[in-house]
Amino acid sequence: MENLNTILYIGAAVLTVVEMIIRWVIPSFRKNPGFAAWVETIDSLWVAMVVALSLKAILLQPFTIPSGSMEDTLLIGDYILVKKYEYGYSLLNKTPRFLQFKKPQRREILVFVYPEDHTKDFIKRCVGLPGDVIEYKDKVLYVNGEKQEEPYVKHIDPAIFNRSDYFSRGLYGTRDNFGPVTVAAGHYFMMGDNRDNSLDSRYWGPVDEQLIKGRAWAIYWHSVGLPCFFSLAGGVVAVVSLIMWVMAGRKAGAGDAAAQEAAKLERRSLLKTIGISAGICVLLLVWVGPATYKEKLLDLKSRIFMVVK
Repeated sequence: MENLNTILYIGAAVLTVVEMIIRWVIPSFRKNPGFAAWVETIDSLWVAMVVALSLKAILLQPFTIPSGSMEDTLLIGDYILVKKYEYGYSLLNKTPRFLQFKKPQRREILVFVYPEDHTKDFIKRCVGLPGDVIEYKDKVLYVNGEKQEEPYVKHIDPAIFNRSDYFSRGLYGTRDNFGPVTVAAGHYFMMGDNRDNSLDSRYWGPVDEQLIKGRAWAIYWHSVGLPCFFSLAGGVVAVVSLIMWVMAGRKAGAGDAAAQEAAKLERRSLLKTIGISAGICVLLLVWVGPATYKEKLLDLKSRIFMVVK
């Protein structure tokens, strides 16, 4: 779930190095009027990156879904935003939480540090709070002795493994039959919605609240693959350039001769952009195939800007 975060960190590091170079190593670059536009762009990108990282650390953090453990609630390729401020903060995941507005609740989808490898982040649904008695019998969840209605749960294997069976001991026995266990204070029991294909608290125990990063809030994008993405981007660039081409045409009919000539040059440049972008869009569309392209766009439309529940 960390590839977007890695991109942000790498981008911030590169921009910081560039800022240091043009400020202290070659300050003449910054003072040269010919490079003013470049300097302004670099400064703006650096400030934007710092702001983005600050927001990520305090308010919202982007993640991607790499596995099917939360299907069909979250799919592989979903890009989600996680609220970090609701449950407060823990320094280096080692201190008690502070600035905490609320506690995690049952059925909320949480992102947390994987207890057995702190370099990884996991996302699961919270099914048990501190003090709850959790029992999983024949693929049915019971909390404090009450059967839970879970319309979001998915089972991909009709077989039920019993822990008492010799050939079902270990991983598969725990998968379908677990507990009862009492969740310790300051801990939360997590399970994936795709119950037959989820590595969760049934195997490595409840999650310490210090490891919780935040609550999944919304899906803002769904991966359509690079060919479809670039085809879609090419189409958007072509449309925007066409609008700008029309606006430049209006400028060409007004103003003095110099302004008209500048507008004509702008229209020629935009015309090239339209041609290249539209060409890329069409070529990639043909390569992917119209049917596949349409299917991926429909998937994107159905999931983009969707609140996670």
